[in-house]
This record gives sequence, C-alpha cells and structure tokens, in this order.
Amino acid sequence: MVRIPLSSYEKDRGIALGALLRDARGNRSVREIATGAGLAEETLRKIERGAVPTPSLFTIAALTGVLGLELGHLVRDTHERVVPALHHSGT
Repeated sequence: MVRIPLSSYEKDRGIALGALLRDARGNRSVREIATGAGLAEETLRKIERGAVPTPSLFTIAALTGVLGLELGHLVRDTHERVVPALHHSGT
C-alpha cells in the first residue's frame, strides 16, 4: 500500500499538536506521561516534535486523559495555531 504524502497543512498541524501537548506536559517528565498513556517514551517525543504528524485517535485520547485536556479543545487549539499561519503565507 502506498502512503499519500502529507500536505504542508497536515505537517504544520502535527507540529502545532506536538507543541500543545508539550506545553500541557509542563514540568512532568516524558516518562511519566508516556507511561500513563501506555506509550513508548520515544513515541511521545516524536509526537511532541511533530515527527508523527498524524498520531492515531486512540493515542491522542490516551494523552489527553493523562494530561487532563479535553479532546475537542485540543483539536480547536491545534486548528487555531495552524490557520493563522496559512493566512500569512498566502495559501
């Protein structure tokens, strides 16, 4: 199966999502959050830096539970971080 390349919007959205999750983690360790969400530490690191721009819904749901975030708010906040960047770039 061939994977369709991600658009620049999808890549930017992944970076924004990662930044929001990293901010929500605050001073807590990667190990603490990853363990609580049932993830490998490296997986969380990759999500936080945007290297996994389209993590699964269940992964994000587990992270929001551990971080005390609401999934709907995370989606909205991610979108709000990406959309202004699109308007400034002229696309």
